[in-house]
Amino acid sequence: MKLKTVKEGESTFFIPDAKMPEYGEVFYHPEQALARDISILVYKAKGVDVLDSMAAGGARAIRLAKNGVDVIANDFSEKAVDLIKKNMELNEVEFEVLNRDVRKLYHERRFGAVDLDPFGSPAPFLHCALHSAVHMIGLAATDTSAFAGSYPRVSRRRYGMNMHRLTNYPEIGVRGLIGFVIREAAKLEIAASPVFTHIFRHYYRVYFELKKGAGRTDVILDEIGLFKEQGPIYLGNLWNKNLVKEMIKISDKIEFGHKLTQKHLELIEGEADFSKPFFEIPKITKELRIPCPPQKEILNATKGVRTHFSPQGFRTNLSEDKVKLIIKKLSSC
Repeated sequence: MKLKTVKEGESTFFIPDAKMPEYGEVFYHPEQALARDISILVYKAKGVDVLDSMAAGGARAIRLAKNGVDVIANDFSEKAVDLIKKNMELNEVEFEVLNRDVRKLYHERRFGAVDLDPFGSPAPFLHCALHSAVHMIGLAATDTSAFAGSYPRVSRRRYGMNMHRLTNYPEIGVRGLIGFVIREAAKLEIAASPVFTHIFRHYYRVYFELKKGAGRTDVILDEIGLFKEQGPIYLGNLWNKNLVKEMIKISDKIEFGHKLTQKHLELIEGEADFSKPFFEIPKITKELRIPCPPQKEILNATKGVRTHFSPQGFRTNLSEDKVKLIIKKLSSC
């Protein structure tokens, strides 16, 4: 395997020398540096040990280790395991590396946190992963079209959801993912509460705090419902505000690997107080057939904030009817 080196944050990695990430013998995607930045902040703030269960070349595991998080890396590919070991030596870190079928590993050992980042859907692995995670599970989904409503049959078949494309589909989609995880965890009488959620380009990523107990599980299940006949999805808050504050507090101690991570985090800090789905300004003005007022004026009038889900979106505690009325008035001024 032909290799080249890349620098990401505080670390340097050997990665396959391929034209596209998916063509490499071991997967590495530079745009996921933002997700790795966020995972360092989450796991470091929570103080948990982490199983990077599909570690590929070890980028996340090594960066976690370099930032003081106890980590174990696993991958089914022997080439990936060899590359992890090369990267460990290159970065002068040491941790346990496993070469296992992850579903068997999930049933054999338990870890403070399980990080599940498959190429595609987490659905085939989630139930097993929930057996292995003690305090937290962090997972990614790259089959976002299933959640966004582009393929309703896939949404129904894979996740048991009725989804059709809405104007704020990125958030409704990730809420669908959260609802799916909550329902799967409930089968084991585990309350899976989302504590940090973010999306970036081609993936969704959510971190859950896990607590055993039928009563706790019933409480979080009460947060599942329909939104404009879509769902079932999660309707509660996407972030634990105390965790977000702690992540912000330690962020200046982390060398980020992606240039947009800090901006991403700042937007989330602003929207963490809002639980209602965001509004997409151009979609509203198109529906109302009116010119689009400046975003700043809309934010002031609605007491809203920007959202990381969309550069033209915003959050507010006002109802949709009230928002439309305000935007219509602003447009006529």
